[in-house]
Amino acid sequence: MVAINTAPFASLADWKDFWKSKGAADVTWATDPDGRLLKLFKVYSLGTTIIINRGRHISYRDDGATPYEVLRAEVEKVV
Repeated sequence: MVAINTAPFASLADWKDFWKSKGAADVTWATDPDGRLLKLFKVYSLGTTIIINRGRHISYRDDGATPYEVLRAEVEKVV
């Protein structure tokens, strides 16, 4: 899984620490400092979740905070 930090006020280290505290230590992190991915995927709110399957299609999108149970179920569909 790759998570992309697009929040200009939080460092990549801050996000890594936050997610590790939630038990998600097996996440690869990247950053989008110029907001290209925000524009490409039309992300307008923090907390947006987009899951892209192996066929490079969006299999899930949530423009708010995704509950863990939902996120896990959606990720399991594509791995």
